Amino acid sequence: MESIIRVVENIDWITIIIFSSLLFIAIAKGMFYNRFMNFIILPFNNKYIFVYNKKGRLINWFNIFFSFFQLINFSLFLFFIWSVLWGTKNEIIFKKLSYLNHSALIMLLANIVLTYVLKDSKPVIYISIFLILLINGIGWATLIKNHQKFIVNNFFYFILYLCALEIAPFVIIGSYLK
Repeated sequence: MESIIRVVENIDWITIIIFSSLLFIAIAKGMFYNRFMNFIILPFNNKYIFVYNKKGRLINWFNIFFSFFQLINFSLFLFFIWSVLWGTKNEIIFKKLSYLNHSALIMLLANIVLTYVLKDSKPVIYISIFLILLINGIGWATLIKNHQKFIVNNFFYFILYLCALEIAPFVIIGSYLK
């Protein structure tokens, strides 16, 4: 008899994410039962749209709970798509996350200065935004330089990635903040 190596992946974090998303649905159903039931039959009946399509009612707890539910599940689904179709290559992700974390240090310093030293200071905000963009720009330039052959071979996917996953969230956030 030969021994067989059994590789077991740790999926505890996925279970926590799925249960936390279910928690948002359970809260929404518990607090807004009638609205939830109308929402569930939405593909078959437009009653939900007609009843709850009032101006100024877009931001309410029901939509907030479902937005968190959607965000969690969409992110997890994108993770699965990425890991199945392209495999998980943590080098790139770690480098990008490192530069984003470094930007968070700049944001922390700016928050401290804006709170305790120079309240409502536009120069501090502009300098902070510039430093954050500079740090992330340096990170992007380094990543592009290090993975130049891969990008050239998959240029279409690189442009698609930039538009869909890097630029679009900032556009959405910017239009939301208007």
